[in-house]
Amino acid sequence: MNQPKPDEPVIEGRKLIIVSLLSGLVWLLLANLIIYYIQETKLAELFFAGYHFLIQLGIGLISGVIFGFAGLGLIRLKTFKRILNEYAIIRQVKQMDLSVKEIVYVSLVAGISEEILFRGAIQPVIGIWWTSLLFIGIHGYIRLKTIPHILYSLFTLALSTMLGALFMYIGLISAMASHFIYDVVVLYGIKKNLSHPDN
Repeated sequence: MNQPKPDEPVIEGRKLIIVSLLSGLVWLLLANLIIYYIQETKLAELFFAGYHFLIQLGIGLISGVIFGFAGLGLIRLKTFKRILNEYAIIRQVKQMDLSVKEIVYVSLVAGISEEILFRGAIQPVIGIWWTSLLFIGIHGYIRLKTIPHILYSLFTLALSTMLGALFMYIGLISAMASHFIYDVVVLYGIKKNLSHPDN
């Protein structure tokens, strides 16, 4: 059950870093185009909106830790462990032997690039709810087959909506910090608790 599908290659840690960097650059390019041509503003202006940098950073880190440990608690429950391999992202992470440095790097790239794209560029155009649905849909988290699938979808929707609210009411840096620390907590938790043959 923990084995990858035959047609699904496992990405090694270093390759994952390259893939995350390239995808991050694509997200940033796309975000810049949306911000410049649709919002008719500049990317740099997003970083000067909201509360002071340190307040944004603090609120983001605290909210990311809270959601991170909530997510870890959820995926460690037996009910949810049974469905985790159906999610490509979790399945891949369980197969990789990521170092702490690789986890931090991948989380940092995702936190910055995805929040700039989804919250900074897309959310002002289509709104918080559509952006949240798009975000979890692209990550493959919308599954409605069973009650655990629905609950996990709702959890990821709540996480995405929280990131959108942080962007709206606190600032972009807050959303990026929250996304970053959430990913660190969850990826490290998967590495430590779910990456063994008996899990």
